[in-house]
Amino acid sequence: MPKNGSFSSVEKYVISVFVAIAWYNAAELVVLCLSTFKLYRGWYFWSLFIASLSLFPICLGYIFFIFYPGIPHYLSISLIIVSWSCMVTGHSLILWSRLHLIIQSPRVLRLTLTIIILDAIVLHTSIAVLLYGSFSKNVHVANRFTNGYNIMERVQLVVFCVQELLISGIYLWETAKMLRLHPGPLHYNVLTQFLIINIFIIVLDVAVVGIQFAGYYALQVTFKPVAYSLKFKLEYAILGRLIAIATSPSNSEPAPSNKGQPRNLRLITCLMHKPVKEGTV
Repeated sequence: MPKNGSFSSVEKYVISVFVAIAWYNAAELVVLCLSTFKLYRGWYFWSLFIASLSLFPICLGYIFFIFYPGIPHYLSISLIIVSWSCMVTGHSLILWSRLHLIIQSPRVLRLTLTIIILDAIVLHTSIAVLLYGSFSKNVHVANRFTNGYNIMERVQLVVFCVQELLISGIYLWETAKMLRLHPGPLHYNVLTQFLIINIFIIVLDVAVVGIQFAGYYALQVTFKPVAYSLKFKLEYAILGRLIAIATSPSNSEPAPSNKGQPRNLRLITCLMHKPVKEGTV
């Protein structure tokens, strides 16, 4: 991680803009989450809620680190590490909990959750140790930890990106299978919208990784909360499309409904005050 004085004035301006956008989106997401769901329970709600809240402290940690060098580094780092873990793994848990809406295979769900947990333990722990160590008072020790952190920072970016792509790929595959059981304009439109949304999410992931590998670390770490806030907002668009499937007239036919639609997909409408509309996001 760059030291406090290594940020240019241009970088600080861009960072300020990214933080403002992330905080605005975070406030909107928290309000949206609390007003959309009528029952505050379940993996999906809590993952979405905690991940949305984490956008506040992660940006605050970077503000302390970049703009207020007098604040102890360990306070800034602690805010960043805890909230970063909630934000990144929280998003993977959002994707995983959404799989329950369309997948009925316990084996696939358990395997996916195992991957998320293992990646979280290995990557979050290693990054935390290396980041704390990079601010050691012993210069020799700090340099060694910094070199390790610079390597692991890129590794974790790629691994978490691949993890999210894997879960999204499973989700798209199962959604396509489910929609084939309900042929009609609505379901094909839903599949097309899912594809567009997931392509946009992939673009965000690639942008974060690309900025990091281009050497713009300061911009990458503050653009990341913006990217994740946009991903969280897209969850409501996806949720609205799922409810469109669950409540569409074609699903009233008993045969296809029983074969192709998991019970959780219909139950999700019971957790909400009202269906999410496309204009919500």
